[in-house]
Amino acid sequence: MSTPMPASLDALRQSLAETELPDAVVAHLVAQARPALVLATSAADEAAIPLGATKIGGSPDLPPGMAWPTRPAYPDAAQRAQGHRENADRTLADSKKKGSWMTPAEGKLFSEEYRRRADAVETEFPLTFLGQFNLAELSTHAGFDAALPNEGRLLVFYDFLEQAESFSPAASVGWRVLWDATPAAELVRAPVPEALSSISDEEWTCVFRAAPVSAQTVYTPIQTDDASWDAFDLDDEESCDAYEDWLEQFGTPDSEDRDNHQLGGFPQTIQSGMQETCQLVANGLYCGNSEVWQTEQARKLMASAHEWRLLVQIGADPNAGIPQPGAYYVTMREEDIAARRFDRARLTYQCD
Repeated sequence: MSTPMPASLDALRQSLAETELPDAVVAHLVAQARPALVLATSAADEAAIPLGATKIGGSPDLPPGMAWPTRPAYPDAAQRAQGHRENADRTLADSKKKGSWMTPAEGKLFSEEYRRRADAVETEFPLTFLGQFNLAELSTHAGFDAALPNEGRLLVFYDFLEQAESFSPAASVGWRVLWDATPAAELVRAPVPEALSSISDEEWTCVFRAAPVSAQTVYTPIQTDDASWDAFDLDDEESCDAYEDWLEQFGTPDSEDRDNHQLGGFPQTIQSGMQETCQLVANGLYCGNSEVWQTEQARKLMASAHEWRLLVQIGADPNAGIPQPGAYYVTMREEDIAARRFDRARLTYQCD
């Protein structure tokens, strides 16, 4: 069972002391830790959740007259659609082969799903609503990250059907992060678009259940893959192993026995390189191959990768019906957070 994140700096210090890392390293890690809010969900009828309240899933509470956010056709839609249609043909053919793990009926169903994705990438399509976060309410907690605004609400939308990838500039249309300060009494709970509800069922869905949230203060330790890491040389295998073993007790944001959502602080990443990828792709570089990382342009850009920090982490959640492994990380440059340029946020999906 996962151990909860430390609820105070003293608790963090005491826990780190058990690793037998040098006192100076422990002191540095404690000083570097960032406050955050762990967000626990519960099951509820969405009608009982007040307008504007923090929740995972459900329907967004939008300003009057604002439509459910959509994305345009992907800039590389022709290539994406071709890939999906080839997968559709291959899946259907494989299902008819002797000994296939699919029945012909399943093959037809899966093939139709690929064709729906092909059609969707070529046109405007509604984004899945992941959650909204009432910053005015959450800022009353001690663990609220001071880098975030203490008013308004953050709303996070993502192309769950296409699973927009973080390493391609063309996929950047596949999410949207809004910051809205409309008074709660004026908000309108948007109906789910038919384009999303029609492709959702009990087995797979683009529409999650509304799950209200309660917040708890924690202090998040830096991960060894963070671009700001400087506690000790990662070539020091003994110290690295001790620290990584200590981090493992907290689990990952797709664990079944812990609360997987977090506002602010250091993220609990599943894969490395998130900040560097955000930095390169935000500057127009495609990171889907290894070559780009060796270029002079990439090396210069990565010097500022540490400026990317977590806004919110959304993980697996049985109450909201987010079942699959992995987590969604919304990150921004510090200067963009300070300037409230939330249109520059990036969303990264990670899984094992």
